Amino acid sequence: MTQTESAILAHARRCAPAESCGFVISTPEGERYIPCVNISAEPEAYFRIAPEDWLRAEMQGEIVALVHSHPGGLPWLSEADRRLQIKSALPWWLVCRGDIHKFRCVPHLTGRRFEHGVTDCYTLFRDAYHLAGTEMPDFHREDDWWRNGQNLYLDNMAVTGFLPGAPVLCTGGRYSAVLLWCFGTEPCRHLLRQR
Repeated sequence: MTQTESAILAHARRCAPAESCGFVISTPEGERYIPCVNISAEPEAYFRIAPEDWLRAEMQGEIVALVHSHPGGLPWLSEADRRLQIKSALPWWLVCRGDIHKFRCVPHLTGRRFEHGVTDCYTLFRDAYHLAGTEMPDFHREDDWWRNGQNLYLDNMAVTGFLPGAPVLCTGGRYSAVLLWCFGTEPCRHLLRQR
């Protein structure tokens, strides 16, 4: 555990049952945590950082992550957290149950413009699971890979512990189910997220 992570966890413990908040900044000396005061009217349910604290953090280094806690809550970002994260364009680190969960900033899952390898079906799948706390590797994929006999989705799912069915890959649990299926081609190349 780094000194930054230790400082984040200690701050969250001191603030509980209220949500803690702060920033991770990068300086020439390295990364460090800047704790902030939660000025929310309901600090046990929400956090709010004063504009002065944002400025103070920016003056000390480059802000590389926003940090807050969910004492007694769930280890993933709430819907409100996600909206604010997208506005901030920062990674958000979440303290919950003594662990730090790191969420990169990903665009909304709906309404995306398709771009192969950037915002394609696999990226949607990967981002949805990232937001639920499960990391999936990215992998290089040439456009039209399915026309060359490759089956990249199924071939790469086992790396993260997903088990393929025949011919559909279903994974369930607390997040939702994701189905891979063939639609006009032999290899699976389309994803459908079911709730």
